[in-house]
Amino acid sequence: MRYLITLFLFVLHIAAGGAQAAADVHGTWTAEIHTGKVYLQVHTAPPSDSARSGHSNTDWNMGQSLQVEDLQGLANSDQFTMASVKFDLRREAGSMAFEGAFRDGRGAGLFVFEPREAYAGEMRALGYREELPLWRRFQLALHDVGPTYIRGLKAEGYDGLTLDQVQRARTHGVTVDYIKDLKRHGFTVATLEELVRTRDHGVTPVFIEDMKKAGFTGATLEDLVRARDHGVKPEYVADIRRLGLGVTTLEQFVRLRDHGVSVDYVKSLESQGYKNVPVEDIVRTKDHGVSAEFVADMKEIGLKDLTLPQLVRLRDHGITPGFVNHARARGYTTSDPDELVRLKNGGLWK
Repeated sequence: MRYLITLFLFVLHIAAGGAQAAADVHGTWTAEIHTGKVYLQVHTAPPSDSARSGHSNTDWNMGQSLQVEDLQGLANSDQFTMASVKFDLRREAGSMAFEGAFRDGRGAGLFVFEPREAYAGEMRALGYREELPLWRRFQLALHDVGPTYIRGLKAEGYDGLTLDQVQRARTHGVTVDYIKDLKRHGFTVATLEELVRTRDHGVTPVFIEDMKKAGFTGATLEDLVRARDHGVKPEYVADIRRLGLGVTTLEQFVRLRDHGVSVDYVKSLESQGYKNVPVEDIVRTKDHGVSAEFVADMKEIGLKDLTLPQLVRLRDHGITPGFVNHARARGYTTSDPDELVRLKNGGLWK
């Protein structure tokens, strides 16, 4: 580790000293190889002339996960060690040449971006006639935005997009394969922005397939986004169904999950004798803080055979075993929930 820190400080010194021409894009990098993937972090600053294009001149960082095969020159090993290494990331917009060192799968060094001359002409041929200065090409290269991706989007029906729209989709992981997978599952009319939102919220083809197997064949993308956001996974659905609560719709599962109704909570109520309870009663009981421990404590002081609504009322009014014992010490022997609430509200506790 000390070796890499020393190396990184060295390359920062070189970068600060202007090892590259002021008009190019260059900087430093760190990377870590793990199970066939490389987490690559680059640090740079825009060229001095990029501010004229409306870009900030502040330092810029970006990290992304790549397959080891995407970086020519690296070994696919978590223990990769080399005192002097060179590797490349080649994209349609240009290539990044990296040099530095690795130790036990972690590395650091310098990089420089080399734009590909044919790129601007290829993009113009696709209708993108805007200026593509060096800094923009560097960002498009990092995000792998080029003719191949644009043609792939067009083949799937996404045409006439601005370059910003294309870059946003690519940055958020909307690949052509992702679009095809969603179409295979019947989602054929989503806008590109909807796909970005769906991908951002973790609605993967695997999640869609598992939810369909769970019975939600008619769920819309919005339904699936909502389910994913609220933590309704196929495993949760299966666990709740095994309890026999009669929950059927996705919205009901979302409601249960939102209110913290877990399998363990339902089973804890069952252990106290509350079985086959309607879903809304379970939700209300959970919302009002009626736990199995509270039920057991009330039983222990003789308040048995209470309904869940009665327990909720007692809990809402702060009727604890301590209060009941206090009332009994004052000569009140009632076990009626309404009477206990009346005593509490009347100031008996004071």
